[in-house]
Amino acid sequence: MTEPVEEVAAPALSPDPLLFELYGSERPPVELLPGVALSPIVNSCWLPGDAKAMLSESWIPVAPEETEASGPPPPSFNAAAPEYNEMVRRLSRCTPFQQWNKLTIQAKTIEKEMASLKGPDAEAKGAELEVLRVAISDAEAAISELKASFTDDPLSLVPWMQALTDLADGGLTTFEVSGAGWPYCSLRSLFGELPSAAPPAGFLDGAERVLGTFKRRYEKERGPNRIQLLLKLMPNVFADAWASGGPAGAAAAVEAFVERARSNVFGPDGGTDAEGTLIPLDLVQLVWWDFQNMDPLPVLKALQKLATDQLEVNEETGEVVVSEPKKIRGIGLVDIPAEQLKAVIQAGVPITCVQVEHSVLVRSATPVLSLCARYGIKVMARGGTMGGLLSERYLGAPPPDPVKGDPDLDSVPACLDMVNNIGGWSKLQEALAVTTNIAEKHGVKPEAVALRWQIDTGCFPLVTTRWGPRVWRQFGYLGWSSFEISRGKPGVDAALFQVESFLDVEDMTRLEALATVHAQ
Repeated sequence: MTEPVEEVAAPALSPDPLLFELYGSERPPVELLPGVALSPIVNSCWLPGDAKAMLSESWIPVAPEETEASGPPPPSFNAAAPEYNEMVRRLSRCTPFQQWNKLTIQAKTIEKEMASLKGPDAEAKGAELEVLRVAISDAEAAISELKASFTDDPLSLVPWMQALTDLADGGLTTFEVSGAGWPYCSLRSLFGELPSAAPPAGFLDGAERVLGTFKRRYEKERGPNRIQLLLKLMPNVFADAWASGGPAGAAAAVEAFVERARSNVFGPDGGTDAEGTLIPLDLVQLVWWDFQNMDPLPVLKALQKLATDQLEVNEETGEVVVSEPKKIRGIGLVDIPAEQLKAVIQAGVPITCVQVEHSVLVRSATPVLSLCARYGIKVMARGGTMGGLLSERYLGAPPPDPVKGDPDLDSVPACLDMVNNIGGWSKLQEALAVTTNIAEKHGVKPEAVALRWQIDTGCFPLVTTRWGPRVWRQFGYLGWSSFEISRGKPGVDAALFQVESFLDVEDMTRLEALATVHAQ
């Protein structure tokens, strides 16, 4: 008779430090790919205006030209200005200051210990203290250098930079380039002039440049690999390179896209680390327009090659070396049907994540979710808040006016199309009544109910970025720009980040009954 084998429990994972600090969450860190983090909620970044204009802004005050009647110019430094308050807050969270604070506490502890020591023990502690003092001096120099960089960088404290910083400081460190697609923008803006061998410069280049600028600034303050950027490749399927160029044409066009994207993200002189090693882009998602009649595999194979280190063997020594390092880390897909996703998997293309529309009202992507669960593919789910409509602000309210627009919605025409797709405004009101009732039961916002449902179905919600003082409005809150309102905390319900869901069985039953669009 064999003795029963005692089961060994898997070691508990440590909680994500930032989520634990902000929300008391025990949720462990999640990786999109090895070495690339993935935040619980992903920011889908729609620019509020023209990227060129955004990148030309400056927070630095400029004195007006003197005239005889104007009097003396205003002071260039105003300690009461909001920008300087933000500078102090940002400096207090930067990596050099955190290091200085840690080292200073250690030094004071050693000083107290030395008061009761003599002889060799005191000398050893004294030597340890001197090492710490050198490190403290280095940290102080780094803080001074970083403080000076705010004055040297006109974009460091502009409102849009601060909005993105607030999101990242709130634990939402993953950003996706995005924007209104067809039919809410022109085909020319999507595809440029025809024919075109490569995707047009302009449609998502702006979002790439803005997010790349933000990533470089944020990581200058907080250290490397703090921000993850998910890019999109939207091929011009009408152009020769894609329609008839074959694998060679697709490869050339993909390489052109990746080179331009690298310049946008890392800057014209960036893309390598301190040792000169090439830094890959985090992820490229393929947006394909016709999976039925046009084969995306040549494009995906070209991306796969760029996501793989090219190796060669030294014939004399037999040593295997990297002849060409990979330029991207992972590949994603947007709105791919389940059968086509299965074909891509069978073709051997490694897919990191898939983006779909999936919400309490729309379940058409359920077969894709099942396939992703089987093969370990992460799912990014958009549409959780219906573009901003699943908010108590719209409960009992009339539909938004597409002519006037609405800054709390992604796009009024797109939102109204979503409403028509689910059965009309009355159906949305029914869903709002249910989500608001559940939200009041748990002390959260209706947006948190809709997003937590996505999380509970195994997805990572995509939430469209708001800007300036409205940075947290997509979560139902005004944000932390006002300490009286936020008490210094991000404007998002902590319940979204906990390991255990706040939604109970009754809640899930009520939310399941809301679905109006099901898988075919």
